[in-house]
Amino acid sequence: MSEVDCLRIASTFPNLKRLTLGGNLGQVTNAGMLNRLGLLQDLFISDLFGMTKSDCLLPVQVPNLEYLYLYSVPHEYASAMRSRWRSETANGTSVSITKARKPEWVQENLENPLRDWDGREHISSGRFKKAVAQFKKTRSDVLEALSAQPDETTLGRLEDVGRDYASAFNRLDGRSPFIETEEREELFAALASVMDEFEVELGRPLDAERLALLSGVEDARDW
Repeated sequence: MSEVDCLRIASTFPNLKRLTLGGNLGQVTNAGMLNRLGLLQDLFISDLFGMTKSDCLLPVQVPNLEYLYLYSVPHEYASAMRSRWRSETANGTSVSITKARKPEWVQENLENPLRDWDGREHISSGRFKKAVAQFKKTRSDVLEALSAQPDETTLGRLEDVGRDYASAFNRLDGRSPFIETEEREELFAALASVMDEFEVELGRPLDAERLALLSGVEDARDW
């Protein structure tokens, strides 16, 4: 979800017992209105932002809460929720609050399709930073290739960009491989997002260019 209004949720479904809200750096408004869901038992929120400490869910308002799971949410909100609900674990509430994100992280990762790699168990912070740097370079290289006057060399340049992308991640994978099925799909999705972006910007389909970029990747990748 890109936008979530919790006032609307609470007003429309006042008897909710289980609520799952997931986004992709989406924005939440009126998060404090979830306190109106007095019958709530399970709450799961991931990759949504806009909540503050004043939106904290209160045990006295949702006394039946059994499971609270927050993943990749604002640091301020996560801290307030952790402080408020830590003592409730003794009363049977299961609490999991991870990947609290500070505003700087959100700003830096708005255009980063590999942001989920940050903090992933088998991916070091060093590898994450190098992966992001390589993605940004590849995006810049694609933009340069597409911005030039199209000619018979354009597709060849994009194939070279794809090979460079694949080779860079071959090196990053190194002697202790971390690129598994999920990461491989995310690397391809990241490239697709670049081409989708430029199709909108240029106002025309880029089917041949997309194929050339992916062909270069397939020629060189070990992952």
